[in-house]
Amino acid sequence: MSDIVVSAAIRNTVNAINRTQAAFDKSSLKLASGLEVNSALDNPQNFFTAQSLNNRASDLTRLLDGIGQSIRTVEESINGVQALDRLLNQAEAVVQESVKLLEAGNIDPAIYQKEVNTSPDPLNQQILESNPDFYYRLNNTLANTGSGTSGGVASLANGASLGGGAIYGNGSGNDSVQFDGINDRISVTDSNLINLNTTDQRTVELTFNADSVSGRQVLYEEGANVNGFTIYIDNGDIRVTAEDDAGASRFFNLDISAPIVAGQTYHVAFVYSGANVTGNGNPSTFIGYLDGAEIGRESTGSDTVFPSHSGDIGIGGANGGVQFHDGEDGTASGYNFAGRISDVAIYNRSLGAGEIANHANSLNGTTSLISLNREYSSILEQIDRLVVDANYRGINLLGGDDLTTYFNENNSSKLITKGSNFRWQELGLSDRTFDSIGSIKTILSKIRPAILEVREFGRTLSNDLNIITNRRNYTEETINSLRSGADDLTLIDQNREGANLLANQTRLSLATTALSLAAQSQSSTLRLF
Repeated sequence: MSDIVVSAAIRNTVNAINRTQAAFDKSSLKLASGLEVNSALDNPQNFFTAQSLNNRASDLTRLLDGIGQSIRTVEESINGVQALDRLLNQAEAVVQESVKLLEAGNIDPAIYQKEVNTSPDPLNQQILESNPDFYYRLNNTLANTGSGTSGGVASLANGASLGGGAIYGNGSGNDSVQFDGINDRISVTDSNLINLNTTDQRTVELTFNADSVSGRQVLYEEGANVNGFTIYIDNGDIRVTAEDDAGASRFFNLDISAPIVAGQTYHVAFVYSGANVTGNGNPSTFIGYLDGAEIGRESTGSDTVFPSHSGDIGIGGANGGVQFHDGEDGTASGYNFAGRISDVAIYNRSLGAGEIANHANSLNGTTSLISLNREYSSILEQIDRLVVDANYRGINLLGGDDLTTYFNENNSSKLITKGSNFRWQELGLSDRTFDSIGSIKTILSKIRPAILEVREFGRTLSNDLNIITNRRNYTEETINSLRSGADDLTLIDQNREGANLLANQTRLSLATTALSLAAQSQSSTLRLF
């Protein structure tokens, strides 16, 4: 190529054609893509700014899906609230009609039915339905009947004996383990589901009958001198205590107590819920219960999980170390219980207050004869079924679940829609006896507060729905603004680029003509020689 000689006119014309062709190609690309800035080479500042705006718009677009699902969840709950309101109004009408009938001396046998044995389900049945990880019924056996299969093997130590007799009346086979208060206990082997792994929730419940309430007597303990949970008698009080002395989020010597007396059967429980637990878990709390009633609660602060605590597990006495409300004994066994223990259940979830109350209230049954109203009982049954059905994608605000809706990319802006349990017993409608005008009016007096509670919850849901809907609209408008801002920085002016393309096309045509003329001129010059 270096041997080829062209004139300066041809060389300048070819260079002009190349520049014009490049400009033509650039205008063609802009018109084809619709973008003034196609890469960082075109305009780095505009390109990266637009990319940032589009990225945020994409993140917010993904959030819109979650916001939309939250709207559907709340709408489903509002539908459920409206249906509950209608059912409760129907129940109120049924009860009012019953008052009128009884006042007139009319009892329709097609409506009223007699029911004998109103005992609740036995404790062991209710515990198994609650699906514990470990359940030691202690009725002539130490076997675990919970779902846990690794570790947690119980064995008698130093004279504790099976066959202590029943300490409550409801159900059958309600035997217990007898402890002498000297040196015997039940030892439980380590388990990943009890003490070897972390957990963000823990519930322990048991029943006991103490021969004496003097001194310090351990009913249940897990852990030792660093972390642990303990249920114990302390000079006339029942105490539940907890300590987390590991990691960044710690709490020390949480202590809840209530007085007890010797010779009486009690149901005792504690519930631990970490800060990240929602729903019935009561996050960031340690709660104590005696006979189904809350006796106190302590905050666990920012603690999210209870750490592993390899100290041993003991029932009826300390097993190599134990936590107390005023410190710990990290090595010694002892603090033995004198009396009987049965139905020790351990869960890695937070049982709700209603669930614990039902367990505690199951100890003693009744066999009274009561009159029930079939129509009213049917409505109560439908209330529970409605509550179960009023869920959307597994979230049930009427069943006590909470809903969290996030509004920005880092989840710092959010709305938590609190759920509530609206089963008929949780609504305070436990009275169902239609024996007299007085008993029926008692039922009637509890329906109206239940209606008001449901309606108030509906107003709360409507308020949250409006907030979520407004945030969705705001997010959509923000996405449009972000994308419009990116377009302002990158889109072309089609009129201008069309004119540029036409001008470059004309330049190419003129340059090609000029090149042809220059070539003809050079050719004529060569022929002269």
